[in-house]
Amino acid sequence: MLQYIFAYRRRMQYLLIAGDCLSIVLSIVIAYHIRFASKKADFDFTSPTFITLSLFIVGIHIFTLYCLGQYSLEGIKNTVKSIIYIGLGVLLANLIISGVMFFFPKYIIGRRVLVMHAFFAPFIIICLRKVLAQIFLKRALCKRVALVGDSSITSKFMADLTTIPDPGLEVSALYVPTRDAKTDHALKACHCELMGDIDSLLTRDDCDAIAFDTTADFLTQDQIRAIIENKYRGKAIYDLPVLYQNLTGKVPLGLIDGRWLLSNTRFHGEQNPLYKKFKRAIDLCISLTLLLLLLPVVCLLAVLIKLDSRGPVFFVQERLGYQKRPFRCCKFRTMKDKAEAQCGPVWSSSGDDRVTRLGRVMRKTRLDEIPQLFNVLIGDMSFVGPRPIRQHFADQLAKVIPFYDLRFSVKPGLTGWAQVNHGYAGSEEGQLEKFQYELFYIQNMSFFLDLLVLIKTFRTVIKGTGE
Repeated sequence: MLQYIFAYRRRMQYLLIAGDCLSIVLSIVIAYHIRFASKKADFDFTSPTFITLSLFIVGIHIFTLYCLGQYSLEGIKNTVKSIIYIGLGVLLANLIISGVMFFFPKYIIGRRVLVMHAFFAPFIIICLRKVLAQIFLKRALCKRVALVGDSSITSKFMADLTTIPDPGLEVSALYVPTRDAKTDHALKACHCELMGDIDSLLTRDDCDAIAFDTTADFLTQDQIRAIIENKYRGKAIYDLPVLYQNLTGKVPLGLIDGRWLLSNTRFHGEQNPLYKKFKRAIDLCISLTLLLLLLPVVCLLAVLIKLDSRGPVFFVQERLGYQKRPFRCCKFRTMKDKAEAQCGPVWSSSGDDRVTRLGRVMRKTRLDEIPQLFNVLIGDMSFVGPRPIRQHFADQLAKVIPFYDLRFSVKPGLTGWAQVNHGYAGSEEGQLEKFQYELFYIQNMSFFLDLLVLIKTFRTVIKGTGE
């Protein structure tokens, strides 16, 4: 998980976040200096009140900029659009701060200070980002990696690598143990040097790292010793599937087999008991609190659903939970009543005419999921985990997706790593892609990953990109 967190692309994002934090604090200090300069009064910038207030202001700004996609490396390349969104993010943050400060008079920030800060912050953020881009982002060198493995494995890795914006590495050399005329023709399009033997690859000085297909058994003991020696000389050595998941946040089913899963200790035995107990306690507290707070919303939605279309308010359906135990999953109805009477169980799709007008809005905002808080409360579900699935589709997918039943080794969730990274999948191909993300979550379950999923979910709801 740490390797995923500190992969090249995310290190660049952290650099942007650090720069923005500095910019926001600087704009606050400048605003206070200007505000109190006329009074010739010294302001204590080291006081607990100011530090607490600054942390709160910085946190709100970072969150609004994150929700507007300003920490996506591909998103910030459009300079004009980025400037507009930074200005909008600062404006939204200041509106939130103004509203919150009304309830905390001890930490009140003057209106003049807030207005001046809102003027200075976008300008400083944009200028510092330009400086960081010149010093770090544009000058950052890609890591050169050599691949060793079967042609089908290495070609898939290289093909997927081209779909990742700014991955931070490039394939400079390739060794395929078993080659023929067809393989050589396919590999010529990879734009990297094809090595005739692995010993030549191991002695190359122009490669920063070597990635191996560890599911194959083609290395001799002498070659393994040479690989270890390369590692101690400072050259990075990667398991190819591990490198892939560090880049993408998903376990590549096309690059692994059962032996790889068996060798991974995170797929062995029970989960951390402390983590399980703490997660259950959090589920209980938050679900109960939200059910009480959202009771007026539940009543309003119930009335709107009845006015919008005929049929019951709630949609109750049997789903599979932990260890494939069936439970009754409850949601607000978003489709026409008896939508499957004619077609039977089918995947929903974008623009599905079975979805009601109100249902489209509820799906976008995740309001249809509110009744599942009751499922979380009684223990059928958790806040974070793979989405619960019907028996019909589970049986269908288990026939075509290897190791699919592993997703039932954890409780299903209201949201999950697959949902925030891939979204809705209405086909077997889409479900295969989502399952790879679910495997990554199962492998790396932790408090931090759960928190990251919840933050990404909140961003999805705010942007209205759900389905």
